[in-house]
Amino acid sequence: MSNKHINTQNESQPSVFKCGAATHVGNVRISNQDKYGLTTNLMAVADGMGGHNGGEVAAEIAVTTLTASSRLQSINEFAYLVQKAHHLIQARAQENINLDGMGTTLCALSEINTKETSKRIGAVNVGDSRIYLFTNNVLHQVSIDHSLVQELIDTGKISKIEAKSHPHRNVITRSLGHQPIIEVDAWEIDLIIGDRYLLCSDGLTNEISDMEIAEILSTKSDPQQAADQLIHSALENEGLDNVTAIVADVLSGKEKRNSSYIQFDVQTLSPEEDKKFSEGKTPNALISLVEKITKSRTT
Repeated sequence: MSNKHINTQNESQPSVFKCGAATHVGNVRISNQDKYGLTTNLMAVADGMGGHNGGEVAAEIAVTTLTASSRLQSINEFAYLVQKAHHLIQARAQENINLDGMGTTLCALSEINTKETSKRIGAVNVGDSRIYLFTNNVLHQVSIDHSLVQELIDTGKISKIEAKSHPHRNVITRSLGHQPIIEVDAWEIDLIIGDRYLLCSDGLTNEISDMEIAEILSTKSDPQQAADQLIHSALENEGLDNVTAIVADVLSGKEKRNSSYIQFDVQTLSPEEDKKFSEGKTPNALISLVEKITKSRTT
């Protein structure tokens, strides 16, 4: 697999985002198993895991699968691509014993073009890489970490402060490639001019706080400068892991939200009969197998 990150932006197609992206191996690691990808209206970050470069392979498969797609018509189609990447990673691992057990997190953002409604942003996540929304000088975490410490926080067994130093803080509970079947968290969000999104691996969030992230996003107006500064700040701390950040500013959409009350409705999407993926079913057939479990989270 190539060490190059994937950028297939087409300047002839108008983009709703202005993006900046950066990645670094960190101060300790030998190789960078983070991957990111950008197209005209889609971006993705993957944090791979697995020996013999397996994590790098898994992350690149995940990012390549998403960035190879054309314009998305629904959040179901977006989640299907994540499922497709999951199966492709599993298939590659079966071909090469050295890649057995490889996996990756994946978070991604894309413009969604639906016939029924105006353009919206679709977001998907598996693992503990994160998606943030920075709007009106307030940072909101959109995604929910699929990690052991997040489950302990949710059940009230530990606090967020205790989670920072918990001995199992790096244990994730959901990833592409590892489980036979995965669930994909997905969101549809209004496309608002001036909103700023951040996609990042945990190499960033383990090193700098949400307050520090918000400060950088508020003071660096250019998204590339913001991404570079985020990486620099992580490295200025311990920089123990690979670190990746994509900063994306919304250029077109609605002028403002209907309400200042921001709510993220998460849909957990999973195939009811996952085995039908390998039986040559079409994307629409697989999407029809998706079940939706809708929850709400307000910030």
